[in-house]
Amino acid sequence: MRCAALLVAVLAAACSPEPGRTFPIGFLGPVSPRAAAEAARLGLVVSQSPPADAALEAAAVPGANGGAVEVMADWETLRFLAARAVARGVGGVFFRLPAAPEGSDLLDYPEEWQALIRVVRELVAMQPIFEGGKLVGSPLVVQDGLSVRAWNYHGRRYVLLVNSSDTPAALDADALAPWRVLFEVRADARELLASCGTHFCLPPRRVLWLEGRVLSF
Repeated sequence: MRCAALLVAVLAAACSPEPGRTFPIGFLGPVSPRAAAEAARLGLVVSQSPPADAALEAAAVPGANGGAVEVMADWETLRFLAARAVARGVGGVFFRLPAAPEGSDLLDYPEEWQALIRVVRELVAMQPIFEGGKLVGSPLVVQDGLSVRAWNYHGRRYVLLVNSSDTPAALDADALAPWRVLFEVRADARELLASCGTHFCLPPRRVLWLEGRVLSF
């Protein structure tokens, strides 16, 4: 009985998250009162001084014809920037928002705002894994230009693939078979990605979140 209790304690310690590890997600302040309220509703942080190990990503890009007025970057760009930061091992992600034209608010532009919130919700969904998951080696063989980060969390495996190169990155079809794609319209990566010869390719500046089957102990 004593040995069994000791084994349970050891397993619990091995599966416990690192004490005090946090992964804040939010906006670089100051932001408008409406944006601050929306951030609070989503569980985000607004800070003028993000942690030193957090990534600060610009959600703002120049407007039409490179004008001085900034607009929100598109969803694919925002998603790539956030995922690339996570793959590099940062301790949080903060977005610098574009300044809204005088007399208006970013939330007055629902299409742009929703592009950002869609990315933020992905990060928030993965936040427990960033904070409580155990980092492990990549279970997939990847080529140069493809960044990968993997975790074990509550008996499941999670993998983030980010293609930071300018060319498509080939992934083996058999290696993808056991995995379920997250946050996409297709759960099977082989149905989501275009084929390239005998492989499937992740396009440049694209992201793939994968969830594996329950681990065997």
